[in-house]
Parts: sequence; structure tokens; C-alpha cells
Amino acid sequence: MEVTCPTCSATFKVPDTVSVATCPYCGTTFHIHTGSEVQEEHFFFPPIKKDPAGLLLKFLSRQYGAPADITGAKVLKKELYWVPVYFFYLHGKSRVKESVEEVEFLGIPVGSPFKTLLMNYPFPVRGKHFFDEATVKKGKYHEPEMKREEAEGIAHSRLESALRKEASEEGSSAGELDLTVKFQGLVHYPLWEVHYEYGGETFVNFVDGTDGRVIRGEYPLMSGARKKATLLGGGVIGVGVLLGLIASAALSTAWGVIGGLVAGAAGGAGIFVRGSVGRRTVSQVMKTDRGNVYFRVL
Repeated sequence: MEVTCPTCSATFKVPDTVSVATCPYCGTTFHIHTGSEVQEEHFFFPPIKKDPAGLLLKFLSRQYGAPADITGAKVLKKELYWVPVYFFYLHGKSRVKESVEEVEFLGIPVGSPFKTLLMNYPFPVRGKHFFDEATVKKGKYHEPEMKREEAEGIAHSRLESALRKEASEEGSSAGELDLTVKFQGLVHYPLWEVHYEYGGETFVNFVDGTDGRVIRGEYPLMSGARKKATLLGGGVIGVGVLLGLIASAALSTAWGVIGGLVAGAAGGAGIFVRGSVGRRTVSQVMKTDRGNVYFRVL
């Protein structure tokens, strides 16, 4: 049957046998026959049944320069953690400019040592269940370290900033705003911490407990791959210098060489940084060069 969400008015289909549904667009849980929202505010996402270490090592085996036998690495630790996350549905728009509008489903980690790791994480809308203490006892449970009102303030500021940025990019002012920040509940989100050993070194990794995606993975970059990266980086710099010499000869000025050297160094530096290291950090979910501070290159 088709139902309509009481919060965002989206329509979607559910089996005829269910009486409670969660909107896949905004995360609202409601009774499908009455449209009234479920008052339960504590949820969890059930963890996957697959081995997180196996999923991790298989993903790493497909990465550039990874050891061919990394899938056989010795797993030292597999631990499940339940990270507290406040979920919000955000909707905002400008009163003076119709094109400026934002809709977002936002999860704010509010506890555990992993809240920085999951900051700006694309949490799923679907899949949350009512809190089940028996299930949560299977891992380490963390309580929220931030009050709901504080997290709501963060969500409110984020929505307002996004609207004003959108208006600025269009070359105008957002003016007065209509902002809706709706609390969707406290969710305990599953996170696997996996340690493995390879070549006498230990690597620390994190896997999403809901679907097995690698949030943060580390692996040793083999010497052959590092040599290739070094040669490639040097080649890029050499090409830059060569083009600079040609430009200098044609224009009778030394600026061509300087420009070529700068351009070549800029291109080669990126290759050196990513390819000439002893270990690499990769992710199936987050950008590893900007955004989430956990992955920011220092």
C-alpha cells in the first residue's frame, strides 16, 4: 500500500501487513493508519551478520599497491561499539528568494571516542529499529555526552549557514529564513573497530556496522608501488621543467622555466605524498583529503 509521511509529505509503498513505517526521505517513524508519529525516541541500527574483518581485507586487497596476500593478514581485534547519534530532519527556505531552500537528514555523533570519526558521516535514513537492549549488549555501549538542546543548536546553525551560503553563491541575500529543525530521536549506531597485523606492523581500521562499508582503512603500500610513484612524480616535474625551457627559449625569458618548475612541482608533489608513503588510508564512504577532520591531510 502507499502511505504519506506526516512530516515531509513524501509518498512511498509499504507492505500491507505493517502498522508502523519509517519514511525513507526524512526518517520520521509513524503509524500508517493514523499518521501519528511514534513517540519512542530511542532507536538502533541492527549490525550486519557478515564478518567485518573479511569485508575490510577484501576491500583493501583491491587498493593500489596493496599486498597480494593481505586477505590472509592476522586479525588481532574485532570489537563492536554503539555510538550515540542525535538524528534531525532539517528544512529551511528563504522568505525572499524562492530558489534558496535546503532539506537535509542530519546525524550528529554525541559520544564515544569515535564521534570525530563519524562527524559529517552520511548516516542512512532507512533501517532504524526500536531500541532493543538485548541486541545492544552485544557490543560496547556509549551514552550521549552532549545534551539534545546543544545538538539541536548545532543543527540549526548548520541549516542557516547552508541557506545563506546558497544565496551568496547565487549573488543575493537570503534575508529572513523559515527554519525547521525536527528531532528524530537518539540512535545508537554500530561501528566495528578492526585491527590486523601484516609484516610485523599493526593497522587500525573502522567498518560501518550496518552495511560493512569501510569507513577508515589502513594498509601497507608495497615498495614496488612506492618506486613507481616516485618515478612518476619525478617524471611530472621533469616534463614541467622541459616545457618551461621550451617556453623560455621561445619568449627569451627565464619566467618560462620558473613557471614550468612550479607547475611540475605542484603536480609531482601530490603523487609523492599519496604514493611514496609506507602506508595509505582509504575509505569507501568519506573523502580522505578534506571534510572530515579525521582524514584531513596535515
